[in-house]
Amino acid sequence: MTARAHSRRVSAQAGFTLVELMIALLVFSFVAATGVYTLRLGVESRDQLNVADGQVRDLEIMRALMKQDFLQVVPRPIRDEFGDVQPASFYGGDSHPRRPEEGEQLLMSFVRNGWVNPGAQEPRSTLQYVQYVFLQDRLVRRVRPFVDGARNQPFVDRTLLSGLQNVRVEFLRGEINGRYDWAGEWPSAGALTADAPPAIALTVERPRTAPQRHLFLTGAGI
Repeated sequence: MTARAHSRRVSAQAGFTLVELMIALLVFSFVAATGVYTLRLGVESRDQLNVADGQVRDLEIMRALMKQDFLQVVPRPIRDEFGDVQPASFYGGDSHPRRPEEGEQLLMSFVRNGWVNPGAQEPRSTLQYVQYVFLQDRLVRRVRPFVDGARNQPFVDRTLLSGLQNVRVEFLRGEINGRYDWAGEWPSAGALTADAPPAIALTVERPRTAPQRHLFLTGAGI
């Protein structure tokens, strides 16, 4: 074997140079970083979809419960824990005769019909006293076993929405010059009815999202 042939054989069996290895590692690192970033985006998108899906589900449950409550409102005034009859059967906004507890905002309170009691097994009527409360960052539906108030009567709270920034309610008083007239409290001066408002508007605000306004008819508005 000549020296030239031996040199060609050794050159053909030679490996990558250091520069080639460094370039290959650099390309591999770019590919790996892109894969990790894509995987991270996928995980974050999945988490965001789960949060959005949960919020939509909670909104649908809230709307279903409120629709049932408002459509079955009855003009039944309640008695407080001292036995005094309250002047109105429906209260909304700042018109509540009872001062709210610290950290809560009473949105509305009323009596509804249709509380299921199969076979009248429970010692109660089919009427139910309902309150809606904005408590810290939660929209809460609050009920109690009996319609009229009594000392030490327990309340049952159910959180409908959480993570809220603010909740506002409005009550339809009527129509003026072809436009709906909304008030921030009930009973309200100038309203066409003294019982329940014909319709209720509930606006919920979340951080970094646009306010959502939900409209409901009541039994008085049908």
